Amino acid sequence: MPTLADLAAQPERVLELSPEAARALLVQLAMLQAPLLAQALVGGRQDDRDTLLTVAAASARLGLGEDWLYRHARKLPFTVRVGRQVRFSSRRLDAYIAAHANGHPRPS
Repeated sequence: MPTLADLAAQPERVLELSPEAARALLVQLAMLQAPLLAQALVGGRQDDRDTLLTVAAASARLGLGEDWLYRHARKLPFTVRVGRQVRFSSRRLDAYIAAHANGHPRPS
């Protein structure tokens, strides 16, 4: 079965796929879209430094309460601990927002 890389190089190979294989590749492609978009929007810029946001700043960006952020900080991929303080990576927060756009969480 051709891989996504094979199909990108030779799109005509799509004709070799069974419907089940095509569905499986579509699932793989869909899982890659959100993280690729997030990386394209916030990653790769050498001159931009990541900034650490306070709970108040992250709360305002997300539109969520500070208490919610404190309760969920351990599970959030953009949390940064500085000693006993909790801060949030601006870049990773942007990626999280892009990956969860339109209320549909996507694997990241």
